Amino acid sequence: MNNDEREEKKVPVEPESYEEPSEEDIDELEEDSDDVSIYYPDGDAEHMAEDDEEDTPIVTERERQKARVRKKNSRLTKSQITLIAVIFILYTIVIVTAAWILFYKPAQPKENEIPFDITPVENTDPSQAGTNADPVDVTPGADQSEDPVFLETSPIEDQPKGNETNPQKSQTETKASEWQVIDGKYNILIVGMDKQANLADVTMIVNVSTYDNSITVMQIPRDTMITTGVATNKINAQYSNFVSNAYHSGDRNSYRTALDNYARLLEKSLCIKIHNAVMVTVEGLVDIVDACGGVDVYVPGRMYYEDPYQDLVIDIPAGWQHLDGYSAMGFVRFRSDYVQADLGRLNAQKIFISALYKKVVELVKSFDVATLAAVAGRIHDDVYTDMSISDIQFYARCFLNIGMDRVRMFNIPGGMEAGNWYYVINRAGTRAAINDYFNIYSKQIDDSIFDRNLTFCFNQYQIYCDVYYAPSTYYYNNIYDAASVDENSIYIPFKQ
Repeated sequence: MNNDEREEKKVPVEPESYEEPSEEDIDELEEDSDDVSIYYPDGDAEHMAEDDEEDTPIVTERERQKARVRKKNSRLTKSQITLIAVIFILYTIVIVTAAWILFYKPAQPKENEIPFDITPVENTDPSQAGTNADPVDVTPGADQSEDPVFLETSPIEDQPKGNETNPQKSQTETKASEWQVIDGKYNILIVGMDKQANLADVTMIVNVSTYDNSITVMQIPRDTMITTGVATNKINAQYSNFVSNAYHSGDRNSYRTALDNYARLLEKSLCIKIHNAVMVTVEGLVDIVDACGGVDVYVPGRMYYEDPYQDLVIDIPAGWQHLDGYSAMGFVRFRSDYVQADLGRLNAQKIFISALYKKVVELVKSFDVATLAAVAGRIHDDVYTDMSISDIQFYARCFLNIGMDRVRMFNIPGGMEAGNWYYVINRAGTRAAINDYFNIYSKQIDDSIFDRNLTFCFNQYQIYCDVYYAPSTYYYNNIYDAASVDENSIYIPFKQ
């Protein structure tokens, strides 16, 4: 058969009709394209899984965590959501409270609120010309027929009435604007009281300064002369007098009222601002030391003393001793065998203050909550103060930040008069000490306003004036720091 015949026998094939694929067919095709099983023999599941993973988009660990959180949050109940909200609120309160404690400061006096009179007075020194008081010689052996009498030097003037103006008051207000407060300096009055007689056996003014990161303690001897009319003319009896007056006037808290009045007296006489005051009884001191676990001090000599009237026995060997509360109380009160009597006791108190300060700071730094709570619980009825909780926290924070080498201690400048009966402050030396450490104002305390009522000297008697008006260089000395005292103690001469 030739080629022509073969071409004639070809039967034309008609094309099949085209139909548009349905959506179901398209879905099946897409599923088949994702299915890799058709490329592998039966049972080769391992390779199938690997190809499936390769086709899965890459997911980061962060995205997986977010997905888990979204899944978890979607399952939170209303109670759980409420609990989270409460925790958030409490957390916010804690943060705000911590910030308040961190930045809180005790209140400073406002502008023109000066706790002492800044109106100048004339020179009070009887040895200077122009004074009306002639000093009387009351040296031992001299005739002293009369007891000292308080000399009034600043009578109260009549107050203006109606619309009358007082030029002196206006002038005082103008001068008050010159007294700007230095931020970061605070004074605390600390009184140690014997409850049996309500006597202030310990009087200290403590300056806490964040301005130069220091603490300064000025001790005022219990035998310090005072001219306010108390029976013994000694400052320890002045506090007792305030307690008695408050009690007989029906005051419900006579100790607290006496403490306030005592602070105001010292403010007006010494020309200082006292921000807070604390009174600790003898029993309170015993409890504080016992709660702290005792203190280690160097006893400068054998201390032995008996007082049946007070049921008091002091018996402490010389050398390094671990004192419990009762022994510590005897250590700070003892003075019978000191050559310098009360001045020796003040130095012994410096030794004790250094040891107690070191112990308390160690407890706070170790965050010994149980011991601190025990201290607070045991002294509740034996400590009176006008401090708030915020004030206490502020001062505690300052103590933690101030090293012992920045804790200064000294007696108020002065000395015993010739009869060794009174401790008389030295006017110039005390004023210099106040300006150096306790003056919270930018203006210096000058002699024209200091002790304007002669609270600390009977000006008619030469024996007291010899100390009161002497140059400051003779009395303003012997400043100790707590670190040196803790390491080397203080020499205190004993009677043979």
